[in-house]
Amino acid sequence: MEEKLTRSLETYLIAIDTLLENNDSIIVKDVAKYLGFGGATTSDAVKKLKEKGYINYQPYGNITLTSLGKDKVAIKKYRHNTITKFLNKVLDIDLKDAEYNAEQMEYSMTDDVLSRLVHFLDFMKQCACNEPKWVKSCKSTLETGEISAKCKSCSGNCRCLKK
Repeated sequence: MEEKLTRSLETYLIAIDTLLENNDSIIVKDVAKYLGFGGATTSDAVKKLKEKGYINYQPYGNITLTSLGKDKVAIKKYRHNTITKFLNKVLDIDLKDAEYNAEQMEYSMTDDVLSRLVHFLDFMKQCACNEPKWVKSCKSTLETGEISAKCKSCSGNCRCLKK
């Protein structure tokens, strides 16, 4: 089983991926400058990422992502984007706050809870209902501060629960 990365090491890994999207090659100095961290601290983090198998790196050489690193980044980005979209589109939180809160949520949950949340949000995206009535009702409640008469009348006898 893959060892969980610390928040700090994930930050470095994501930064490396971001830099590699726009550059053919990067070195420790590029990562340090991008993140605004010291060279020695960045060098230590890069060495740890190499030891864990997420990057290829030789001292004073170029940094590349391994397949494990690419997979980790893809999972991290997917989870982050899924939660951000939910916060922004369903809960109507502005995008900047949604981005920030998605990251906070990701790091405050266990992997199992985070995986289940992302699975649920994926399911909701693919559900034939497209936007279930409870999502619309929740948005209405957020806007007005009151539960709609339709929801009040539901009181446990909701047609959604009947097969």
